[in-house]
Amino acid sequence: MRRVLGKIFSKIISVLGDARILSFLFPFLTMILVFSFLQVYPVGDRTMLTVDLYHQYMPFIYELRHKILEGRSLFYTWNTGLGTEYYAAFSNYAASPLNILCIFFPYKTLPVFVAFVTSLRAGLASLFMGMFLSKSDEKRYDFVTVVFGCSYALCGWFLSDFWNIMWCDAYVLLPLIALGLRKLMLERKYLLYVLSLGICIASNFYSGYFICLFLVMYSVVLFLTINERQAITIKSFFAAAGRFVLGSAIAGMISAVTVLPTYLILQHSSATGDEFPVDFSLTGNLFDFLGRLMVSANPNIRDGMANVACSVIVVLLIPLFFMAPAETGIRLRHKIGYGFLIFFMYLSFTNRTLNFIWHGFHFPNQIPYRQSFIMCFLLVSMAFSVIRVLKSYTVNQIVGVAAGAGIFLVLYEKFGTGNEGYQQISLTLLFVIIQGSVLHAIKAAKRKSTLFYEVLITITFMAELFTAAMFTVSRVAEHEGFPGYDYYGKNRDVIHNYALQVEGDEGHNTFERTELFPNNICCIQSVYDVKGMSTFSSTARESFVKYMRNFGFHNNGINGLRNAGITRVTATLLGVRNFALIENTYTVPRIFEEEYAVESVSFLGNPDALPVGYMVSPDVLDYVPDDNIHDVFYKTNMLVRSMGIEDDVYLPVDATCEFTNNLQAPEIFGCLFNFNVMNPGTAASFKVTVSDATIGSDVYVYIYSPKPGTATINEGDLQICSFETRSYQTVCLGTYTGEPLSLTMNYSDTNSGVMNCYVYELNRPGYDRMVEELSDEGLQVTSYDDTSIEGTVTAKEDGLLFLTIPYAEGFKLTVDGSEAELLPVQDALCAVKLDKGTHEIKLQYVPAGFKEAVIISFAGLASLAVVSAVSLMLEKKRKAKAELAVVPAQEVPEKEITDGKS
Repeated sequence: MRRVLGKIFSKIISVLGDARILSFLFPFLTMILVFSFLQVYPVGDRTMLTVDLYHQYMPFIYELRHKILEGRSLFYTWNTGLGTEYYAAFSNYAASPLNILCIFFPYKTLPVFVAFVTSLRAGLASLFMGMFLSKSDEKRYDFVTVVFGCSYALCGWFLSDFWNIMWCDAYVLLPLIALGLRKLMLERKYLLYVLSLGICIASNFYSGYFICLFLVMYSVVLFLTINERQAITIKSFFAAAGRFVLGSAIAGMISAVTVLPTYLILQHSSATGDEFPVDFSLTGNLFDFLGRLMVSANPNIRDGMANVACSVIVVLLIPLFFMAPAETGIRLRHKIGYGFLIFFMYLSFTNRTLNFIWHGFHFPNQIPYRQSFIMCFLLVSMAFSVIRVLKSYTVNQIVGVAAGAGIFLVLYEKFGTGNEGYQQISLTLLFVIIQGSVLHAIKAAKRKSTLFYEVLITITFMAELFTAAMFTVSRVAEHEGFPGYDYYGKNRDVIHNYALQVEGDEGHNTFERTELFPNNICCIQSVYDVKGMSTFSSTARESFVKYMRNFGFHNNGINGLRNAGITRVTATLLGVRNFALIENTYTVPRIFEEEYAVESVSFLGNPDALPVGYMVSPDVLDYVPDDNIHDVFYKTNMLVRSMGIEDDVYLPVDATCEFTNNLQAPEIFGCLFNFNVMNPGTAASFKVTVSDATIGSDVYVYIYSPKPGTATINEGDLQICSFETRSYQTVCLGTYTGEPLSLTMNYSDTNSGVMNCYVYELNRPGYDRMVEELSDEGLQVTSYDDTSIEGTVTAKEDGLLFLTIPYAEGFKLTVDGSEAELLPVQDALCAVKLDKGTHEIKLQYVPAGFKEAVIISFAGLASLAVVSAVSLMLEKKRKAKAELAVVPAQEVPEKEITDGKS
């Protein structure tokens, strides 16, 4: 049997060439097979674009691809949010070196690219973990090393958060950074540590921050555990600490080119500014936390305890780590050091203050405990040190640990309050029996050859990891959804080409925006490479998002804005000229005329759309929308009046409430209905009808509700359409023709409190006056690219050029060739004061701090070259000194070597 196994695995090794190849291939192929099983394209018709990967990260990859292939700047984009500082979004979401591979995939297949790179990351994480473990194991890289590397690669964090592609580089690089730190401590070599840490921070500063925080503690433990006791002195400690600080500082300098500009941009986002909490209470308990170590533990994405599962055999070996006898080489300092790290990580999951610090002095919005892959790294490292000395333990210790795990599972079924159910408990119990038996067999083995046991542990380990991967990722797909492949990027070329071609044609401005419907992707404009207003990004300017909420757009109030709620007025003010229907949908306002159609795509037009800049009264600088007023039509009227238009663009309309469900009889104030929710958390509905509006006017209803719903619009007795609405959104009922227009809103869920409903119509004379006066002094754009826009404007009087471009510190404005002050409009949009006459306007963007960041990064690279050269010189001197210290052996007469006689 042993000979047969030996031949089989010798054949496998000869095919693979090296165990490292298997280390990479198993996790890589596991993820490929899991995605295939879940019908991810090209096997099926789904994608792995779940949660924010669908709305944010993937669109930014699309943006990156066309910027690379077309040689466009990474600094800025006009595609999202009326204009966005893309460099910060790139640094936060798309700066992974692996993303360069996107250029080899056509636009439509970019979701396939993400699935491929996700699998690639799993393979690389396993390979790098194996390299780290091998270094601490006399450079041995066998099947045991392979499976422990795989257990890190397919840990609970990755199987739950694989879709958070921008944080995955830190998880991949952590073992390599730790290996580099080991080399820095023992061999005084900087290169691997500095480069791997620098790349980690530069590819995503946020997850890089996790690594840096961890390294501060880990470096001390590593120093104490990799050195012999006699080598641990105060002098050697401070020398190692100096190398650690110097190497870390150089890595930080190298990453400055992305980190510094992004940091400055983030100062204006919702991701900063939280108050530091002083709270030492614990929010969880250890018993339930241990349940998170079960096989296929429930993937906690929205909330819940950390995802830290990393195989049953690792869990069984951790108690043995702390029981290790002296002959194992696991000393007291190992137990104290790693015990402290594990305990501190646990506290970080259960204490709000530590959790706040770990997440960059900010409480995360969902996706809790984003640093939990670090605990997986520690657990696997500790377990690996035990498996190599397993024979030093007694059978009773091994059996006792396995029995204890079984007892815990029985108790958890009775007393556990976590999300783990019978599936996880039964799978874990099964593998406790299997892996416990394997450990017992290894301990009790009398064979000198270890190949059989390597094969045995490899097979059982891989079976468990594959099972965990299949169940965990399937549960993510079940709970969060794996959306269809067809819609993502559907009809992209048709829409992109049309928007590009018509710009500047008769009836079109030379710079205009296009909105896409249905807008099921928050950053959908990036997918189609067209200019628009929707955005969703942690780097978005919070003041801009809040400002736009005042005018009826769906909006989360911090970092997300969509075109849901757009009206004729807001489209015109923001220069939205085209409405592209990706497929048939009722979500687009039914007030614009079709101008072009091809296949399943149609374009509606708004010929009134204003240019990107137009002259207004300086009073717009002083208009501050009141957040306590929910009437978005009133606030839009006030905005237009502050621009110098002496008329309202909306007028209130009397409406009647036909019925309500789970809503108290409304307080009615003409156009305003105040609905009190009777039973929060349950379904509710209402119907309002407009029977006396102005013929030919647009009719709108704004619902101040934090919950989405379903809108059904009727004209008389005829149902016109039905579609889903979003929170805080204006709904367009269409054009009033004399027949009553009705809106029925159905909500599957409700919050407590009051739901406000406002009914208005377009005041056509006021609207026409606004269009006539504002378009008369518009900015005629002569040229633009991704970072600049130039044009000419003729001001009839001294006034203010209002630009529908979000304000940013990186902008530089010149008027007639001279630098001028760019004024913020409520820290949201831009404006510039102009004298009467014709002026040449040029607006250019470079991220604030970018030039300084480039200098710092070059200085970091130069510093790395210097310290590496100095380190190499000192190493040569040490070797030369050591050789001189060796006393040459005296020559022995030849006959004494041959016959041993005198």
